[in-house]
Amino acid sequence: MIGLALFFSGALSALRAQETGWPECMMREQRSKNLENLRLLKLMEVLDLTDAQSPQFISLFVDFRKETRLTNDAIQKEADSLSTLLQTEKPSDESIKSSIAKIESLKSDRNESAKKFHADIEKLLTIQQMGKVAVFELRFDRELIENVRGFRAGHTPPDSMHESNR
Repeated sequence: MIGLALFFSGALSALRAQETGWPECMMREQRSKNLENLRLLKLMEVLDLTDAQSPQFISLFVDFRKETRLTNDAIQKEADSLSTLLQTEKPSDESIKSSIAKIESLKSDRNESAKKFHADIEKLLTIQQMGKVAVFELRFDRELIENVRGFRAGHTPPDSMHESNR
């Protein structure tokens, strides 16, 4: 229910943005923020954090997701550059290798960031909560996509995101 409320509030924000003439990039940024808020809200709901855990976890999570988003943007930018390069008549092998190496390096950075985040939250959470984080991370994006597909098809999907992560 909370997820649908956030989804609709995000949709309303996007409609308001269109009415006010916000550029597409600002609307995309707002949708991204709404999704991040949903992700954090659902994860906190699943973890049932204590008052002492909440502020520390939120800080670590927000920093991690920001870093991940920046790295993903850099990966996408490099992939776009590589795609453009590959469409040229005779791209140099060295340029292609260099671009591939940058993408692989950025992916490695993203993985290291995730390892650091998990090490940091492991100091804060119980082992049961860490297990819930692991399940949540594996299921959230997949279930979100399934819910959006169901919504677009005119079905009201069950709120499985909450149930399957407990």
